[in-house]
Amino acid sequence: MSRSPRQPAQDETPDRAARARAMIELLARRQEAAARAVVPWFFEQMPEYYFLTHGEEEQAAHLRALVSGQVLTQGQVVTLESPCGTRRTVLSPGGGMEHLAAAVAGAAPRGILGARLLQTRDGRLRLDSFVTAPARRVAPDAPALARAVAQARAVGGLPARQAGALREFLATGTDDCVEKFEPARALRHFALWRRIRACEGVDVTLEPGVYPGQSRITVAMMEPPARGALLAIVRILARAGAEVSRAYADVYDTPSRALCVVSLYLPEADPALAPERWAGLSAALRTVKWQAPDQPLDALVAAHGFTLAEAALLQAGAAFAHQFLHGLDPYAYTTANVAAAVLGQPRAARALLDYFAARLDPAVRGRAGRQREALRTLREARAAIAPGASGVPGRVFQVLETFVTHTLRTNYYLADRFGLGFRLDPAVLAHLPGRPPHAGRTGGRAGADEPPYGIFFFHGAHHQAFHVRYREMARGGVRLVPTASPGQFELEAGRQFAEVTALAQSQQSKNKDIPEGGAKAVVLLGPLADRDLAVKSVVDALLDVTLADKGRHSLRGVVDHLGRDEVIYLGPDENITPGHIEWIVARARARGHRWPSALMSSKPRTGISHKRYGVTSLGVVVFAQEMLKLLGIDPHTQPFSVKFTGGTRGDVASNAMRILIRDYGPRVRIVSASDGHGALYDPHGLDHGELLRLADAGLGVAEFDPGLLRGPGAVCVRATDPDGARLRDTLHNTAEADLFIPAGGRPDTINEDNWRDFLLPDGRPSARAVVEGANLFLSPGARDRLQESGVLVVHGASANKCGVISSSYEVLAGLALSDEEFLEIKDIYVAQVLDILRRRAGDEARLLVREYRAAGGARPLTALTVELSREINALADALDAALKASLGDARALRDDPALYALLLDYCPPVLVERYEERLTGRVPLAHVTALVAAHAAARAVYTEGIGWMRALAGRCEPLEAMRAYLAQGQRLAGFLDGLAASALPQAEAVARILRATGRKYLTERELGVGGD
Repeated sequence: MSRSPRQPAQDETPDRAARARAMIELLARRQEAAARAVVPWFFEQMPEYYFLTHGEEEQAAHLRALVSGQVLTQGQVVTLESPCGTRRTVLSPGGGMEHLAAAVAGAAPRGILGARLLQTRDGRLRLDSFVTAPARRVAPDAPALARAVAQARAVGGLPARQAGALREFLATGTDDCVEKFEPARALRHFALWRRIRACEGVDVTLEPGVYPGQSRITVAMMEPPARGALLAIVRILARAGAEVSRAYADVYDTPSRALCVVSLYLPEADPALAPERWAGLSAALRTVKWQAPDQPLDALVAAHGFTLAEAALLQAGAAFAHQFLHGLDPYAYTTANVAAAVLGQPRAARALLDYFAARLDPAVRGRAGRQREALRTLREARAAIAPGASGVPGRVFQVLETFVTHTLRTNYYLADRFGLGFRLDPAVLAHLPGRPPHAGRTGGRAGADEPPYGIFFFHGAHHQAFHVRYREMARGGVRLVPTASPGQFELEAGRQFAEVTALAQSQQSKNKDIPEGGAKAVVLLGPLADRDLAVKSVVDALLDVTLADKGRHSLRGVVDHLGRDEVIYLGPDENITPGHIEWIVARARARGHRWPSALMSSKPRTGISHKRYGVTSLGVVVFAQEMLKLLGIDPHTQPFSVKFTGGTRGDVASNAMRILIRDYGPRVRIVSASDGHGALYDPHGLDHGELLRLADAGLGVAEFDPGLLRGPGAVCVRATDPDGARLRDTLHNTAEADLFIPAGGRPDTINEDNWRDFLLPDGRPSARAVVEGANLFLSPGARDRLQESGVLVVHGASANKCGVISSSYEVLAGLALSDEEFLEIKDIYVAQVLDILRRRAGDEARLLVREYRAAGGARPLTALTVELSREINALADALDAALKASLGDARALRDDPALYALLLDYCPPVLVERYEERLTGRVPLAHVTALVAAHAAARAVYTEGIGWMRALAGRCEPLEAMRAYLAQGQRLAGFLDGLAASALPQAEAVARILRATGRKYLTERELGVGGD
């Protein structure tokens, strides 16, 4: 039989209220005792600045946490968080840099906008407070702001005329900055901002004896990285053995760019501030804007005495090695494993650095001998590496040695560099493990068997970049590739060089109409990367290794193993903003670039903006029109349907939609569009007015008004909606249309593994023609399979070439004219360039269709593009070499009327009418000869077809053949004029025959290579 729990008797029930009162009294006594012990000590040991800037309530909160958290007695670390999540205070026992770095590291991921880092005089306690994003900015009409300005004026040193400017400056700070206002510091920050607001680097100053026994280091920068600058500063000082007693940081959101100021106070006698050590310390502090504070190889600094700069150099080398080893075994050669291999071999790492210095340090004397000795030591260190089970360390150092051996220039030894840059000999590819990355998977792309002319590699804070060029003078876009996670960065890093090489090859193919060869830059951004700073770091490093001092081919701090000038032209690509474009030109001008306006194209004001004028889309639509005709659809009289990737916010897609709607009106039915954030589908056709509204407003497809969808299954989704990402990623396959224009998306989106997804269930392709508005959306293998399935595919090297042609005309204007001169003729110049673009696109489109029909469809359009590009580029290269050999300077071209006429014919008429003399007086000879060669080659091949000019040039000197061709063209024009004036009944028919074959016949007869 169970028994119920025993119930206490009434007299056994405790008096809970009495016990509670007793406990309160006990706690109060103990808290009072602790407070009596701690509070006087706290008031004696805390810096006076703390009490000036923290009110009684804050002091009480800190003391309660200090006492109740047993920070001093039990060594606990207490963190106080504000309800809004933007205020954080860390109380930790003991002073020292280790505790300081830990407190800063905890707040850094949130983005530090303000910090008060304090230590008691006896070193027993740290009290570190942070204001983090998204903290409130001070209200412009806040009484505290008026009081702050009044205090600043009261202490003196502020002219009355600057009071308003100071108020505006302080209003860009956080409310905490104004609440904890200290006039002297605010005035220092204001003066500092006025001094460095146009600067890009990091300003570092040391002020000895600012207070008795204390020195102040001030580190200030415009446009600080969103995270990590303060942490980097603290870690650099910790590694230098410095002891920071207190520090302050403030970020002001000043117009256009934020200002960050960090003030650190150290004992005046701190050994780290001694003159012999300060130079190295200040140099390290100047890197905090451009160098991540937590790179794996930073461990070499503490463990083996390497400098931070040496660790950064090894980190760059490890990133390069990972790029070219990843393909051998992506599991063995991860980023972490490659870094671990370097960390585990400090002797080999030191030997590698010595070899690098022997080759590239401008201070080295007796370079050849030093280099031989350093290489011998490095190979001994490599030989001593234990093989181990994997062989990873040995292979890593093999690639690192190859990297150093083939570095022709570097900015490593320049002061105040923004990031690391390396100009590499393309022969490096032949010495890397496995097949060179420029070969192999890029088969089927124009020029895939041709090694690059030049390779640049860049490394900085959370980013790495390659720039590849295929000619001595080349141009191509800069593409930013963001990543959302370390895993995605690892994946993209493993294929970055393959991507940039394929893009540069495609650019080389499409650049057949212009003087510049093909190039491309791909900047891979880690999850923590700052896009703007990454662009600045890469471009400034590119300037470092391409600019020259007077009488040299390079800057004086750059050892030059190349021995010639470099001519680089850039352009915009994915994720490049107008702000980036303007900064690149301004930076080039500030650094003394000879033609800063020509360095970067698509300038908003002094250039031809791709997006505003739709230059790439113009050519895409020309090719689309010819493909529709090839399908038997006359777009001027018959309806047709189109689907897109790339949305209403993107350049190519939005402008292609505009042109299609403008030129074809209700006959064009746009059935689908997708971008990174969403997807749209309507089989009855998306509302034209709504598409134009989104494009005008710069909005993505997910902002489409769903009330305007009409057809069965029509849908508008965001990528974040249930099943939204799947629909976005598959709509380009499943929507049915006459024509598909991929105008956005990652390379190889349609590839050898998934190309069948483009086919409908009955086996028919979901679109009968594809016009590649985006580079490399289809892999070479996917193109082949789709063409075998009956799809007409226009290679991007043909379809989207008008963007590069437009940029080339912008480069020409930048070489010949000042900005003011260009702006005077801009409207006329741009209109004439647009006319030229239509002709260039039409010339190629009609030739491809003509050759395709002549072959009965047996030669795919993409193969014809490759063949066409190779023929024009090969002929242009031969002509360019011959012209350079025969002309002493550009003015000598005037003595050859036929070739000079080609130069004038290439240019927009307004440039010839107003500035003809500039074309041979200011434009460099290399550009002039390449321009004439490219225009001559393109015009001949477009007119006569693929193969004839190649065969002719194979039987005689190319320049001789071209001169004869030009001369016989003039002779034929005379025949045609006479025929037109005659009364022959078949005159027009005879004229057509002469135009089709006459120049070939006359040229061959003139050269003696044709039959009778």
